Amino acid sequence: MPASNATIRFSDRVENYVRYRPEYPAEAVQALKNECGLVPGHVVADIAYGTGIWTRLLLENGNPVVGVEPNPDMRQAGERLLAVFPKFTSVEGTAETTTLADHSVDFITAAQAAHWFDRAPARREFVRILNPAAGWFFCGMSASPIPPSFSADTNTCC
Repeated sequence: MPASNATIRFSDRVENYVRYRPEYPAEAVQALKNECGLVPGHVVADIAYGTGIWTRLLLENGNPVVGVEPNPDMRQAGERLLAVFPKFTSVEGTAETTTLADHSVDFITAAQAAHWFDRAPARREFVRILNPAAGWFFCGMSASPIPPSFSADTNTCC
């Protein structure tokens, strides 16, 4: 699906997405802590954060999170649902063009979203925004593997 169609795909389904989309297990954050060294001070860029289901777990862990979301309707829902978290910032952007500063984040996450990314440009963008020795983490609820082009150069955490 072209990126522009993927961006607007959920615009007319936001409230159903909020109501029926399954939660992610808290064990996923625990794995990031145990296996990757995630601590509350690490800044996380959550790419294609949607309504913030995964983002909430990171915020509850105490992490500052920049949610990057291209869909305005999903982003507005996420901003509304995550407004109680002072360490949350929402920006309009895509995996390929996050608008974040160079080397500004310690972790990049994408929960159930990597299949929408244009792989080569997204990978370049992730390398640009990550602090040296940082990592990225993709979380999904399906049997679809993470594309090798994303995971080939990640650190041992991912």
